[in-house]
Amino acid sequence: MIPNLKVEILGVEHYNPGQSRIFIGNHQSFLDMPLLAALPWRMKWVSKDGLFKVPILGQIMAMSGHLSVKRGTTQALNSMKKLHPYLDAGIPVMMFPEGTRSRSGELLKFKGGAFMLSHDTKVPVQPILIQGTRNIIEPDSFLVQPNGRIVASILPPIYPGDYESVGKFRDDVYKIMKTELEELTKLLGE
Repeated sequence: MIPNLKVEILGVEHYNPGQSRIFIGNHQSFLDMPLLAALPWRMKWVSKDGLFKVPILGQIMAMSGHLSVKRGTTQALNSMKKLHPYLDAGIPVMMFPEGTRSRSGELLKFKGGAFMLSHDTKVPVQPILIQGTRNIIEPDSFLVQPNGRIVASILPPIYPGDYESVGKFRDDVYKIMKTELEELTKLLGE
């Protein structure tokens, strides 16, 4: 537990547990994952293969059915098919479309995997924006600041059928998420 940490989650009403969703979030800190894992519903995670090599953590992730992806390979896209049964069963998945943590706090360019998965399965993406975690645990550090505020915002789902191409879908979702991240930055006074 981090003393004097204030966490506010906005938009929980935008998701009803039991609905298939591909949650996508921005990624700024090691703290993002525990924060999102504390949301009041079960999810399967898509994580870089390196996390599965971490003793104990990797074993727990593998035994829990989370998906290891080797970034930047054709195997990564093929492994996404392993998520179909979870989505068919109404179990949401969680992905970070930036593919890595942002060192600057700015939203990085999105990879296409989450959007191709959404297009293939007809399951909407649902953005979750997080601001403030990088102030508690800075990128590439494990030092924890004892005070701070984190705000997470769950946006309404965005449906792939509303777009003529996966690229347009990805780009529009990026713009929506960038705008919300800017609003959260203002909210925190950063």
